[in-house]
Amino acid sequence: MSESRLLASSLPPKGESPFLTIAIPHYKHRRYLEVVLESIFAQDYDDFEILVSSDCSPDDSDATIPPLLQASGRSFQYYAQTHNLGYDANVRFCLRAAKGRYVFLLGNDDALGKSNTLSETAASLKKLDFPEVAYVNYEDWSTGQVTRRAPVTVVLGTEFELALARFRKFSFVSGLIFDHASAVRYDTEKWDQSIYYQIYLGCRILAAQGRLGSINISVVRKDVHVDGSGVPNYITKLASARWSLKKRHTGVDSVMRVAWDGIEPFVPEKQRSRTLCRLLGHGLSTLHPYWVMEYRRSANWSAGFGVARGHWPGILLREYTLDTRDRIYLWMVYLAATTAALVVPISLFEWLRNRRIEPRHVSTSGQRIG
Repeated sequence: MSESRLLASSLPPKGESPFLTIAIPHYKHRRYLEVVLESIFAQDYDDFEILVSSDCSPDDSDATIPPLLQASGRSFQYYAQTHNLGYDANVRFCLRAAKGRYVFLLGNDDALGKSNTLSETAASLKKLDFPEVAYVNYEDWSTGQVTRRAPVTVVLGTEFELALARFRKFSFVSGLIFDHASAVRYDTEKWDQSIYYQIYLGCRILAAQGRLGSINISVVRKDVHVDGSGVPNYITKLASARWSLKKRHTGVDSVMRVAWDGIEPFVPEKQRSRTLCRLLGHGLSTLHPYWVMEYRRSANWSAGFGVARGHWPGILLREYTLDTRDRIYLWMVYLAATTAALVVPISLFEWLRNRRIEPRHVSTSGQRIG
């Protein structure tokens, strides 16, 4: 475990391990974290601890947050890292330091919903016979619109085929629930600069015969607002973007890279190229055109073209071993998707986006990076 300081803590009664750890990798935005913590304090469920890992946050979090936790009467751990870990390593730290049977990851600007959401979540995990990884639904703080990544409460299955079909569900970190022992078993620093460590971990657990639980409860209220505004994100930055054809990186390449590494060791050799083609084809046919159009919408046409350049297959595919047929197919998918994404009217894209028909689980800044 990395060097850190446990600034304050309050252990569960009799030193017993809680069922849940609500783990918050924290960096900046202390006022938003306070709102998040209030939503946790209000829960009618008691069998949990709160774990906050401050990644050298440059604000006054280390002075103000521990007293709030202490006054709440809840079990908690508050760590202050001695050097900046970065987002992925801080997530890994939280997963290792947790004392609960399950670790519920929560962003530092994503609150819990109703006061009974944790009790319902815990009951669902038990009803599903304790799956190794699970996810819940989330809703927008301002509009209340629910994103149903878990349309039913059920165990969906296991193995790499399921990971291949569901890897996008792990992109939004809040509301992901990992069995603590499984998370520690597959811990690796390999993807500490990926911004999507949780995708690797979810895919690896599933590919290694772990079970995936889908819990149809809207538990998380994402993008907390304080004084009428949320944490600045990619849209804020793009709003003032100048016309430029420079390459732009959205993280799509990183998503596909960590997902493949999670499942690859469990894919039979004869199926490697075809399985990889399916994964990359999914990214190029859905995630890629979405972000081209999203950058067009948020900035201008040149920003969308920059995204297309950033996903150029000549670079994107060169790290993978693919059969010639599969490589040609992926080039064709890229060219068709790019052409459509650069010419489709933004009004049509906005209509589809408002109907929630976009790959909304991938975000270029949904993670708080240290």
